[in-house]
Amino acid sequence: MTDPTLDARIILGVAQVVLTLLVAPLLLGITKRVKARLQYRRGPDLLQPYRDLRKWWAKESVESDVAGPVSRAVPVVVLAATLAATLYIPIVAAWAPLDGWGDLVLVVGLMALARFALALGALDAGGAFGGMGSSREVAISTLVEPALLLALAGAAVAAGSTDLGTIAAHGAEAGTAWYTPALLLAAAAFAIVAVAETGHEPVDNPDTHLELTMIHEGMLLEATGPRLAMLTYAAELKVVVVIGLFAAAFLPAGVATALTPLALAVAIGAALGKLVLAAVILGLLDATLAKLRILALPGLLATASIVAAIGLATRLWLPA
Repeated sequence: MTDPTLDARIILGVAQVVLTLLVAPLLLGITKRVKARLQYRRGPDLLQPYRDLRKWWAKESVESDVAGPVSRAVPVVVLAATLAATLYIPIVAAWAPLDGWGDLVLVVGLMALARFALALGALDAGGAFGGMGSSREVAISTLVEPALLLALAGAAVAAGSTDLGTIAAHGAEAGTAWYTPALLLAAAAFAIVAVAETGHEPVDNPDTHLELTMIHEGMLLEATGPRLAMLTYAAELKVVVVIGLFAAAFLPAGVATALTPLALAVAIGAALGKLVLAAVILGLLDATLAKLRILALPGLLATASIVAAIGLATRLWLPA
């Protein structure tokens, strides 16, 4: 893999950012449409998430009497942290827009920052359901993040680097040899984490209207207008971040390792295919699985951590 010139990296970076920004709401539309079809409903139009963002952005923000500056700053922080995370993930080519300026640890840290800010904003609004959603989100995150890091560590050890571009390039060039039993265990653990991170069944119900069962949506009840638009858009971008992490570490086939027109065309098609496939799978899970009781979630997420740890240990002790 030959490093591209500065001009080529700028073009690749701009192209990936534009692709990410445009596709993120569409993935939500695909997930909702798949869920509706499996439930024998017509469902919303695929472009409805774009219309919702435009509608909320045009409205005026209304805030609680007890809300302070934190509530006004949180949507910007959450959106900025999530968007920044996308800049370190090689979605199309093996070179992320900010390749060399951070690794997978930074991406996980940015995701944690966005989660912390969102929970803090929900608490600052003073609503009962926002506080309940925040406490649940933080409790789940303490179980999600170890599994996430352990799963990604398995791929990092296999590639000999924590740089996501290096991991993706190594996996793409290795072909089927990349998919060792240790890596498959890490991928299985990450798949469980991905469902929890994106807020889908059986961990959370993204379409629930029952406040007592809300986790992520409970933290958005006090948000209105542009703030709701930014938080919703950040949640849509987070899906791209999680899928991009999974693809870079565990499904790197198709990522461009050379700057040829054919390689880039194949890479764009592969990236879109992975994103759409993941959105379809999330819709399938929402339609076919029931939400687990909140007390059952630690067992599920602890299982992910154990599976990831076994995969990492297998890679360290049996490197071949």
